[in-house]
Amino acid sequence: MTDEPKTEPKTIELSLHEEGAHAVMKPRGFLGGDLFRAYRSAIEGALFDRATNSNVAGIDKVPAILKNLRDSDFDVEVTPELAASLKTHTAQLWSDLQGSNERANAVDEELKKKGLFLFPFQRIGVKWLATQFGALLADEMGLGKTIQALAALPASAAVLVVAPAVAKGVWKREIGRWRPHLHISVISGRGNFRWPEPGEVVIINYDILPDMHKPDTKVGDKKRAGCKDKLCKGCGPGLDVIADLPKGVVAIVDEIHALKSSKAKRTLKWRSLAEAIRARQGRTWGLTATPLLNRPQELWSIFMALGIAQVAFGGWTQFLKLFNGMPAYWGGFDWGTPEAEVAERIRKVCLRRLRTDVLPELPVKTWRRLDVEVDEKTLRACDKVLKEYGGIKKILHLIENEGLKFETMSSIRHALAVAKIPSLLSLIEQYEEQEEPVVVFSAHRAVVEELGKREGWAVILGGVKAEDRTRIEDDFQAGKLKGIAGTIAAAGVGITLTRSHHAIFTDLEWTPALNAQAEDRICRIGQTRGCVITILQAEHELDERITELLMRKQKLITETVDEARDLTMVEDTRDKEIVEMMKAAEEEVRLASLPKLDARTAEGKKQASAKWRMPKTPQEEWGHEALTTLAKLDPDHASEQNDVGFNSTDGGTGHSLAQQLASRGGLTNAQWSLVVKLCRKYHRQVGRCPGDENEDAA
Repeated sequence: MTDEPKTEPKTIELSLHEEGAHAVMKPRGFLGGDLFRAYRSAIEGALFDRATNSNVAGIDKVPAILKNLRDSDFDVEVTPELAASLKTHTAQLWSDLQGSNERANAVDEELKKKGLFLFPFQRIGVKWLATQFGALLADEMGLGKTIQALAALPASAAVLVVAPAVAKGVWKREIGRWRPHLHISVISGRGNFRWPEPGEVVIINYDILPDMHKPDTKVGDKKRAGCKDKLCKGCGPGLDVIADLPKGVVAIVDEIHALKSSKAKRTLKWRSLAEAIRARQGRTWGLTATPLLNRPQELWSIFMALGIAQVAFGGWTQFLKLFNGMPAYWGGFDWGTPEAEVAERIRKVCLRRLRTDVLPELPVKTWRRLDVEVDEKTLRACDKVLKEYGGIKKILHLIENEGLKFETMSSIRHALAVAKIPSLLSLIEQYEEQEEPVVVFSAHRAVVEELGKREGWAVILGGVKAEDRTRIEDDFQAGKLKGIAGTIAAAGVGITLTRSHHAIFTDLEWTPALNAQAEDRICRIGQTRGCVITILQAEHELDERITELLMRKQKLITETVDEARDLTMVEDTRDKEIVEMMKAAEEEVRLASLPKLDARTAEGKKQASAKWRMPKTPQEEWGHEALTTLAKLDPDHASEQNDVGFNSTDGGTGHSLAQQLASRGGLTNAQWSLVVKLCRKYHRQVGRCPGDENEDAA
């Protein structure tokens, strides 16, 4: 006589971490095969702690994890301490949400005095951000990310703003305008970093981030001989390096794409700081219109900086699979077409809206390439570069993987930019004759400096003081200047130039997103005409193909980050979500107070089996057949990427549901809902779910 298969749900214990900001989850007993994969899928976003052989996640992530575990039919035991913490957490979210509504109303009243108002999408952004602990607000340029972030801040929060040096003045001005009751401290000079007090905003630039890991001191050395860093108690990573950090700090990182390199010193400094902030119940919000600048790994670095990479993608290996990345022959990675689910994963932690989605009345941009002649000397120099590197294809690959000598390309691109100046001046004269204001961008100072010699023109270069930038911006907007010229790096952020609807680029930066930022200086809220972007292109293969490469990079951004934009315009969505979370937290408190039911008893088995049933609705019947089919098509558990059966992300959940259905003769109500939702993603393999057929016609 053989033993009957064990059908009791496996138990997962959840307890409160000693620091109070995290939950610890650990299976009671061994989970093998499909059950383990289902468990990993349910707790996606939690980090594995080798010291305790458990997984750890922030309190803010626990409600979703609990739902996933129960949907996968795990038996979850939540300690009273964690249940109470969840209740406190959700109550705080509700308070933050209501407070954000009041602050949005206050901002709106100020705007109405000027004949303006908060757009509905901005109110949604305020409510969404106010209830996030790690999040990225990635609205397109000109849609008011700063206002949304300021309105979302709790009433008396201790706020740290990290921004480029040129934007510190902008933040000071905007905080004074929209949150006048907050005290503002602008910090300058390395070594002067300090934490904000409640009701205070401390504004720093990236260079002031403290170096909390001293290379000349061994990890764990408490003596700290010669260390002048007041923040550092020890020298290892994690909580031990922070001495004076208060609880509940809200850190806003403006232009967070500056942390795109995971190896850069500023990125490492920020990650240490951010880890400590989140561990002490603080929040880390990132703002950028360009979260993906060049390569997918930069998106990973930005998400890591906000503590949301694991939540969105599960891990680096999974990230590579989702972006179809493979090591390249010449180093770096070659990236294929992103999987369709990438956008959905980004939406978990990122709110992005495009101008065309939320402000259809705002003029859109049109682009034109204008071929211009350059001198023979420059053309011969371009030919020499092509020959030296074995042709344009090899050059383009080296550019994409940063394997080309910087000096070589810098020199030839500078020569090309300078060679376009005569054509640029001729074009500008046409604008001046028509009394049409124009903005000119270049990656090179020489072009900008040449335009600075013209009467009625002003220039913005690196090193221009913040007050001078503001004066030039005001003069242009007031009609006192014929035009403005600036380098893309210096003039591409922090200013509004909507008096012009023409922008000319003599050349482009390697990073397409920086070019897009510069374009949006003229195409912002307040623009009343369609914007025309003119790109000057030399009549040579080198310049033409590099422009094409940059456009392909922009296409990658469109296929991933832009596809992740949120088109939901229902303002009450977040309110309802938090109300449900509060009810769930109350239920966790109630369950934690009950005596534990021994699932091995006959009564326990009876109660458990009563939950399982066969499909009832046409959708569930379809899901039953689809689940069985997909499981059979995927015997290797998605080890081979062949677009047959489940993908690697859904495999654990899908196979676990199929196994439970076969062994128990049914699933729970929640599991049937999950089956239908899961299988809908694979309609190309199993057909449309009943009721969805009209989507094909659409």
